[in-house]
Amino acid sequence: MRPSTLRPRVHLLVCTHARRPDDPLRSGCGASGPAVFATLKRATAGIAARVWVTATGCLGHCPRTGCSVVLHPHNEHLVEVVEVDVPAVLAQSLGGR
Repeated sequence: MRPSTLRPRVHLLVCTHARRPDDPLRSGCGASGPAVFATLKRATAGIAARVWVTATGCLGHCPRTGCSVVLHPHNEHLVEVVEVDVPAVLAQSLGGR
């Protein structure tokens, strides 16, 4: 094992976990997560060395609408994120609050 030399400025973890149709939490992040992930990937294409975007399973906080996104190293957990929130997520993660 050895440490990687890759050091992104921020790593965004996007929940894309889909739940069963009869689950009380509805679809969970599965309804919005894939679209948020794809939009973030497109938005960060030119800065991919600085901003990593990773699709994940459940992040432990399931919103009824939208999806969960975790910002590292900021230790922030956003919920109810939808595609139109992507510019704000990027601004927050890159320090332009």
